[in-house]
Amino acid sequence: MLFARPGNRLLSLLLLLPLTLSAQTPLQGALSAALRNTPAVGVVIDVRSGRLLAGVREASAPHAAPGSILKPLFLAAALRRQEILPQTPVFCTRTLHITEGPREWNLACTHPQTNAPFAAEEALAYSCNTYFAALADRLSPAQTAAILQHYGLAQTHTPETREQKQLLVLGLAGISVSPEQVAHAYRKLTQELDDDALLPVRDGLKDSVNYGMAHNAAVPDVGIAGKTGTSSNAGWFAGSGSFNHQEIVIIIYLPHGNGADAARLAQHFFLSPKPVPQKADLESARSLTIQLWATRSVTHLTATPLNGARVPLHLDWTPNSPANTLKLNGKFHMQPTDAPEVTAAGEWTIGTRRDGLRVLLTLPSENYVAAALNGEAAPDEPLASLKAMAVTIRTFALSNAGRHQAEGFDLCDSTHCQALRLGRTRPQVEQAVRETAGETLWSGRQRLHVYYTQHCGGMSEMANAVWPAEQPGAPPHPDPYCLRRSPAEWHANIPLEQLAAIFHAQGWHTPSPVDAIRVIRRTESGRAELLQVIGHGPPAQLSASSFHFAVDRVLGWNQMRSDWYTTTVSGRTLEIQGRGYGHGVGLCQAGAYEMAMEGRSDGEILNFYFPGAVAGITPADGGWHMVAGTGWTLLTTNSSNHLLAEGNAAWAKAQSLLGAPNRPIHPTVEELPTTELFRQTTGEPGWVLASARDNSIFLQPARVRQNNPASGDDLLLHEFLHVLVEQEAGENTPLWLREGLVEVLAGQGRSGPLDLPAGEIDAALAHPADAAASRHAHQTAARMAALLCARYGTPAVRGFLQNGIPSGANQEFGIVSRSTAQ
Repeated sequence: MLFARPGNRLLSLLLLLPLTLSAQTPLQGALSAALRNTPAVGVVIDVRSGRLLAGVREASAPHAAPGSILKPLFLAAALRRQEILPQTPVFCTRTLHITEGPREWNLACTHPQTNAPFAAEEALAYSCNTYFAALADRLSPAQTAAILQHYGLAQTHTPETREQKQLLVLGLAGISVSPEQVAHAYRKLTQELDDDALLPVRDGLKDSVNYGMAHNAAVPDVGIAGKTGTSSNAGWFAGSGSFNHQEIVIIIYLPHGNGADAARLAQHFFLSPKPVPQKADLESARSLTIQLWATRSVTHLTATPLNGARVPLHLDWTPNSPANTLKLNGKFHMQPTDAPEVTAAGEWTIGTRRDGLRVLLTLPSENYVAAALNGEAAPDEPLASLKAMAVTIRTFALSNAGRHQAEGFDLCDSTHCQALRLGRTRPQVEQAVRETAGETLWSGRQRLHVYYTQHCGGMSEMANAVWPAEQPGAPPHPDPYCLRRSPAEWHANIPLEQLAAIFHAQGWHTPSPVDAIRVIRRTESGRAELLQVIGHGPPAQLSASSFHFAVDRVLGWNQMRSDWYTTTVSGRTLEIQGRGYGHGVGLCQAGAYEMAMEGRSDGEILNFYFPGAVAGITPADGGWHMVAGTGWTLLTTNSSNHLLAEGNAAWAKAQSLLGAPNRPIHPTVEELPTTELFRQTTGEPGWVLASARDNSIFLQPARVRQNNPASGDDLLLHEFLHVLVEQEAGENTPLWLREGLVEVLAGQGRSGPLDLPAGEIDAALAHPADAAASRHAHQTAARMAALLCARYGTPAVRGFLQNGIPSGANQEFGIVSRSTAQ
């Protein structure tokens, strides 16, 4: 098989310095803490000297394919050799298939859709596979070997075909490296980045962390440059940054993981010098990998892409199926023959398990919250209880992310974690998730461990009464609200002979025949804890939870609705009278619904069910604050209200520029506290500073806006103008006119280029490749709108928003556009 020979490590081993560590240092402590409870390997070296500063499991680390962390090395060498120029364009269709021998590699790009070509910096930030496959075509086999040798690495086999060369540059085949080797390769690269010729590599690695594929490694106020990589069986992060004023290179290798998770571990490391809890306990938004159909056996699956060509892919499992893995990206309709169908967007990993296909979906945590809330909420659920549930669901998800880490994913879609309903989300659910974006519950500086139940029956339960390993949490307390909604009484009649058969099937030594079952011990809340089985022979004791599980598994999962019941015997039948639905721990959904119907806010609901807890994005911010502006509302986690005066002036100016709106309008400005939360809330890439949707405006964090030279005092004015223009625009109003008119009214772009036809501008505005492409499209749209305003007047162009552009103007403008572009 190609690329199977073991590599010659002599060169790389000669380049490595002796790996010896002194006593525990802050660096070693930070790395050990970041990788605790994971199988990850970590290496930290000093950029200046190359000395090993910290290591975790580095001595026993295996060699593995490096994935995309090789891309910066090949790009740097190609730029130095002028095999490619910084602005050489490569158009990406987001699909890349490489067939080598019997294996086909589906290497679809996961970066945002673009209708413009990538240059070097953006291609590296977004790790565009198409770009680097094209780069491989510019290099000879001898050059690839020389580049790897330059960085102390060695290929395991000289590529003989174009496909082998592409796979080598992408780090997927033909090379196997250790974390130590990668550390010294990146040290050499870091020392070379002062060369102006390598500016796209330097900035691309920074952009990768700021908004690209390595954004999980980002830490506020810490300059980190790095790259992620994912191979068939491992994830990597390779990068550099400052730790306690020392420039270091850090490599994380995560067996059976992916690059995004490896980057998150690097983030935990860089957070260690800060006097805050571990990042795993602080992050308000992240990606989550979910196992779908966790309790079902899926043997046939049809995967139909919902973007582009809708050609279905049929996957079958048999007991002899090879252990292959298929990766897909985008929105798909997944239809198994023996389980409910699912429609969702994200990164899909489809492999095999003992009894069928294993389907994993990686999606943003805010999308996960929406799917869980979609499945749990009543169809007529009030907004306040929806928001309280959203905070509870998000808290559970982020507190328990990684509970299935040993199995290669974060959470499952069963009630063991949280049941999901993926697909179309109700507008009310979307609103609840959006208005609580990033909020979780905190106790001091630790995120709370929370649960929720369908109906507590009028009395809550302590967590450790249900799960002994849990912390007790709040003591039981009465809940009058759920009882006002419904008494939640239930009963079950089970023949004693049937119970004896169930006990026998479980292998329990109980009397037979069974004559009675009594509750002999209850929890503090009154729920059954220990049962006694009476009959022919010595009495036996059973835990109530074991009895509950065994009965429901045989007779149906709704036979016993809770552990709060009494038992009597009538003839040869056990009669069970119970109340409540579920375990009774945490937020009672029925009670929360009733509280909301009685006018209680989401904060009051959370305070009732989680007394003493604080809702917030971090332990210290207290969550979202609503501040009333003049005709608009600000939502922020920053109590300084720094945007209020600026927003008042911008809203007044926007209305004076366009004129009074046709109908009353009250915009909301939401200042997101992190870039990741901005990305998840808006769906925009990290380089976008603001986004307007209907009457809502979403802003990047203040530090991001302040550090971006493109963000001036007119940012809010620009977004307020968008709100006004959009509420007047008709369904068929071209995007270039809406965007261009905003630019003109804001006093920007009147002298911009005019080098794209109108139709192409709309595509470039809707799906820009990067900040530069977006800026160019906006400038072109502004120039087109300015020509219309100069010819017809701004009031008339405002009328075009609703009534359409007159055919005469279209023809006249089309002639100008085409002739200018020639």
